Amino acid sequence: MKKISSKIMLLLMGIIAISIITSCEKDDTSSFDEQDAKFLIETTIKNADGASGSSYMKLVPNFSGSIDNSNAVQINFGTSSGVRGKDIFIFPSFGKDGDYNFQKYTYNGTTNLGVPTKLPLPPNSGASNITKINDEKMYVPAYGIGKVLIINPKTMEKTGEIDLSKYAHGDNNPDPANGIIRDGLYYLCLDQVGADYMPYADYHQVDMVIIDPKTDKVKKIIFEKSTNLSFPTRPMDNVKGMIFTDEQDDMYIACVGKFGYDPTYPNNGFVCIPSGKTEFDSSKSWDISNTTIEGTAYKPASIFNCRYIGNDRLVAYVGIFELLDMDNPYTTRNTMAVLIDLNAKTIKQIKGIPLTDGHSVCISLYNDLVIIGAYGSDKVGFFSYNPTTDEVIHRVSATGNPTSFHYFK
Repeated sequence: MKKISSKIMLLLMGIIAISIITSCEKDDTSSFDEQDAKFLIETTIKNADGASGSSYMKLVPNFSGSIDNSNAVQINFGTSSGVRGKDIFIFPSFGKDGDYNFQKYTYNGTTNLGVPTKLPLPPNSGASNITKINDEKMYVPAYGIGKVLIINPKTMEKTGEIDLSKYAHGDNNPDPANGIIRDGLYYLCLDQVGADYMPYADYHQVDMVIIDPKTDKVKKIIFEKSTNLSFPTRPMDNVKGMIFTDEQDDMYIACVGKFGYDPTYPNNGFVCIPSGKTEFDSSKSWDISNTTIEGTAYKPASIFNCRYIGNDRLVAYVGIFELLDMDNPYTTRNTMAVLIDLNAKTIKQIKGIPLTDGHSVCISLYNDLVIIGAYGSDKVGFFSYNPTTDEVIHRVSATGNPTSFHYFK
C-alpha cells in the first residue's frame, strides 16, 4: 500500500486539493432557510500553505452575482461530490485519517440538503468517483487500495468488491482511476504510479481493465505502449470528463503524465479505443506536449481536466511548466483554459478565463454554455464560455477557490 503522507501526493492528487487533512462536517442543516434551488456549487478556502483548508458545498437558487459560504455544508478538505440524478454523493477523506464515510444527500429542489446517509469505507480507500450501473448498483474505484467497491446507491450498502491487485506494476495496487460504460462493459483506467505518485520511470504506458458488470469479473486488460503517454485520467469525480466518447462512439482517454513537474517528461494527451473495439488504436493517439497553444508561446505540460463539447472539440485545463513555481506549487497560477480540436490537432487559449491554480479546474455544462471555475489574480469564481461565439462572462464571484458546479434541470 502506498503512503499518503508525502507532499508529492498532495501535488498530484491534491492539485484539486485532495488531502488527508479533513474538516468536521455539519450534518444538521435543518435551520437553513429553504428556497427553490437549481445549482450546486463547491468551494475551497485554502490556508496560506495551499495544502490545507476547508471545503464547502451549497445549493443556491440563482447562478449570478456573488456567492459566499454562509449556510453551506462543510465537507472534507478538497472532497468533491458525485451527482447522479437527484443523489449527491460525498467521498471520504483521501488517506488513512479523517472521515472515511461515503455519504449520500438527496436533492429535493430546495437549498436544504438535509442529513446524509453514511456508509463507512475502509480507511485509505481513496474512493473518489462513481459509475452507475443501474438503480441498485454502482462501481466505486478505491484508488488507495486497488479495488472496485460495489455499492447499492439506494440502500447505501456495500455488496461486493473487485480485487485488481494482480494487475499492478511495481507494487500491489494498480491505482484504479476513472472509468466509463460502453457497449455494456466497464472500461477502467489504471494510473500505475509509484510511492511518489508519479508514473514509474520504466512504465510510461496506459493500462486499462475491461470489466463485465453482469459478472463483476475482469474480461481483459489492455495496454497502449507506443505513444509514451501515462497516468490515464485522474480518480476524482469532478474530472470524469477525462474519459469520454464522441459522436462516432470512439472512446478517448486524457493522460496526465507527470503533472508538468518534470521537464524531461512533459508527455500528456489522448489515447483512443475506437467504436466497437476493445483494444487501443495507437494511430489515434495524440501527445499534445508538442503542440503550441495558439495565442501563446507555451505548450501543454499536462492536462488536468477536460469536457467534450461535440464536433471533435474539448474545453480543457492544461498546466504550463514555464509558469510553475515549485517553491509554492499549491497556489501557483500556471493552469490555462484552452479549446482543443481532436481532428485538427489544434489548441488555443480561451481568452477571458484567468490563469488559475490547481485547486480550481472545474469544467461543467449549463444548457449550451460551458461553466469554468477559476481562481485568478484579479477575478475569482465561475465563468461561462459560449463555444459558438467564444464569449466569456464572469457569472458568479465566489468566496475561495471554485471547485465544482452542477445544474439540476
